[in-house]
Amino acid sequence: MDSLISLIHSHPLIDNHAHNILSAPAATNYADHPFEQIISEAQGPALENALSSLPLHRAAAQLATLYQMPSTSSWEELKAARDDWVSRDYAGLVRACLTGTHSLLLDDLLTDRDVEPYHWHDSFTPGRTKRIVRIETLAAQTAASATDFAQFRQGFHARLAAAIADPVVVGFKSVICYRTGLNIVAHEPADACVVEDAFLRLATTGAGSGYRVEDKPLNDWLVRYTLGQLRDAKAAGGANKPLQLHTGLGDNDIDLVLSNPAYLQPVIAAFPEVDFVLLHSAYPYTRQAGYLACVFNNVYLDLGEVFPMVSRDAQESILREALEIVPTARLIWSTDGHFFPETFYLANVQFRQALERVFVEYVHRGDWTVAIARAAVADILFHNSNRLYCLEETLVGVESDGQRIVSSAAVSPSASSTDLLARFLRANPSVQYIWMQFLDYTNTTRVRMFPIREFAKLAAQTRRIGICSCLQQMIQDDHIHPDASTTGQFYMTPDLGSLTLNLGVSSSSSNLSATSASVATFWRTEDNSPLPGCPRTLLQKITSQIESSYHTTVTTGFEIEVIFVKPSTDPNPNPNIQSPYTYTPSTTNHSWSQMTTQTLSFLPLLEEIASTLSAQGIPIEQFHAESAPGQFEFILPPSPPLRGVDTLLTARQTIVQIADRHGLRATLHPRPIARAAGSAAHAHVSLSPADRQTEEAFLAGLLRHYPAVVGFALAQEASYDRVRSGLWAGSEWVAWGTQNRETPVRKIGAAHWEMKSLDGLANMYLAVAAVLAAGWLGLREGLELGVGDCKYDAATLSPEQRAELGITTPMPKSLEQSLAALEADTALQEVMGEELVRNYILVKRMEHETLQQMDEETRRRWLVERY
Repeated sequence: MDSLISLIHSHPLIDNHAHNILSAPAATNYADHPFEQIISEAQGPALENALSSLPLHRAAAQLATLYQMPSTSSWEELKAARDDWVSRDYAGLVRACLTGTHSLLLDDLLTDRDVEPYHWHDSFTPGRTKRIVRIETLAAQTAASATDFAQFRQGFHARLAAAIADPVVVGFKSVICYRTGLNIVAHEPADACVVEDAFLRLATTGAGSGYRVEDKPLNDWLVRYTLGQLRDAKAAGGANKPLQLHTGLGDNDIDLVLSNPAYLQPVIAAFPEVDFVLLHSAYPYTRQAGYLACVFNNVYLDLGEVFPMVSRDAQESILREALEIVPTARLIWSTDGHFFPETFYLANVQFRQALERVFVEYVHRGDWTVAIARAAVADILFHNSNRLYCLEETLVGVESDGQRIVSSAAVSPSASSTDLLARFLRANPSVQYIWMQFLDYTNTTRVRMFPIREFAKLAAQTRRIGICSCLQQMIQDDHIHPDASTTGQFYMTPDLGSLTLNLGVSSSSSNLSATSASVATFWRTEDNSPLPGCPRTLLQKITSQIESSYHTTVTTGFEIEVIFVKPSTDPNPNPNIQSPYTYTPSTTNHSWSQMTTQTLSFLPLLEEIASTLSAQGIPIEQFHAESAPGQFEFILPPSPPLRGVDTLLTARQTIVQIADRHGLRATLHPRPIARAAGSAAHAHVSLSPADRQTEEAFLAGLLRHYPAVVGFALAQEASYDRVRSGLWAGSEWVAWGTQNRETPVRKIGAAHWEMKSLDGLANMYLAVAAVLAAGWLGLREGLELGVGDCKYDAATLSPEQRAELGITTPMPKSLEQSLAALEADTALQEVMGEELVRNYILVKRMEHETLQQMDEETRRRWLVERY
């Protein structure tokens, strides 16, 4: 359930209907643009009543959070704080309000006064802003220069055709609801003069009314003509461009009775080739709109505008009414944000809150599973609009679930990041500091620590933390590659969905409170776009590509193997060895899955680890003794890839910290005790659902690129000491086998594999990304599986037997061999990113050179202390 809630408050969204934001000079011109209109459709004297409305008081509390003001601040105090922010950093205010928005679809013909042009908004979102063209405005522009209906028709056609052909225009809109109502005559009138007469009336009165098109025969004709042109353009191979229609809630000049979308049924039926979007939740006619979205394949219900215009209870009721009958594949989200950036902020925050309340309840009742609810959230916020408007937007750094991509604030933190932080702090009032973590290419966790007041600025994106770009070419001792530059930086963005208490560093094993928490980060460029070298972003990008293209869910699960060793002060310290400690086995009477006398002595430590992980939200599935002295394994639950690796790193840190309190060192060293079994970090990867063709193509790609994948998965020379025949570590040939632990890829079930060529020295974000990238290449190329199911250790087979199974590629026996394979694998580099791979190889070779200058004992201690 936590994963669902985190997803709701962090998934990037496509705002499928909004309007331009005011320019900075007009942003505080409250005489022309009353600020109270952010929560009310009222105008003039009626707007004064909004100050006593429930939506305004709720908005005030949320704006206080945005402006970092006391929750008791008055409306005028909030406006003063806003004025100050606008005057010193209007772009910062806009950026904070649009945080979590991936892209905007703007009806930019609402007005051309006091607002910024549509392309200005691109500076604040990862995706490109697109246009929704208002047909009544096109008609008014045409009427201003037309002398008769034939000329008007010709001019309107030209404007409409140009807009249809414009790739920036992704849809059209009609406000006929405001002008003459939704009771549109679906077919051309028998008497063509009816429309011509309507145009003549417009031409006669236009100069005085600004050519406001509000004569029913002409308005109906505009909608029919537009639908016909959209239908014909689509049939000719053009992009799908829907027609949006205002329905329901509006200003006081609307005919509320004729705003009922039920009137649209005849015209919807008459144009089945054109998609209709019923805007603004059709409130108070949500059920009628929902019926149309259920029974017609060309109707979508937009859930916008009522956020923040109505109360919390009304919002939840509207969402429930929509879900009564509408498939979630036909629900899309918009803010109807306009003029004030805060309209976007409030709408997004409140919609996510309503989603949480309603969706969690349906899961608790058993109507949905968590996975189904997650997929529905992702569809409503992003994928349905992405598909409907043919946007072809790709999420970078997204967590996967359901049958499509979903995210964890990957593109940018959610507009509700401050809400997520506030919720976390309310639940954990002892937390005073946040550790922002970033994992470099050597699998070294680096940390920046912030008091809560400073971290809140990072969460709200009113402050940024820069890291020198040379981190991408740095090894553990902070030396950088000679080719690296100390110029330039990237910025860490916290992923609020990954916030976890630092319980392992608590001073008392019985105290499950903590004064600090950790959060993972995404890396961003100067212009706030994803940094290609970010391991977390890469993993989510590849996960997204697989899930969006093949309608499958990628799930990962990890096994943690650690060896507990005893540190003791070296009585004869070697000046060439920087460590003052020597490490010895913590047990002698110990073996796999047995409960020996010495193993029993570890129970307090093991149970403390299990209970602490559970308190951190990591319910381990089992733990047991492994083969090497003092070696134990902890099995983590399956989860989406990004969250899976986040969980793995948190669990490892907790194990190390608790072991330290018990006077032990928990090490991930692949083989710290000579002649004993080594430690791996086996990963389970599964696709669900996946037909046989998908399963085999993924596996074929993985095997084809496996030697290069090993460059990420077995990341140091010490890793190769374990990869030998007879050690149950995957043996020495690239192969797969059903339940065969002596193949590097062990098949466990349909489209479920265990990756055995992994250990704790690898940056697991990169290692899992490489596994998925190889599988993605197999899917993309439609590879056939040419390697058979191996029942034995391939190293024990004859060359002829291996050839019969298609096993022809030996595993790399050294780091240099795997890096050479990675250098030669241009296809894998394309998916992983050529710059990232180049920097990674530079780092690994520099690291290898540094380690090879040490003698074996120095190197062993060096690795044990760091991993």
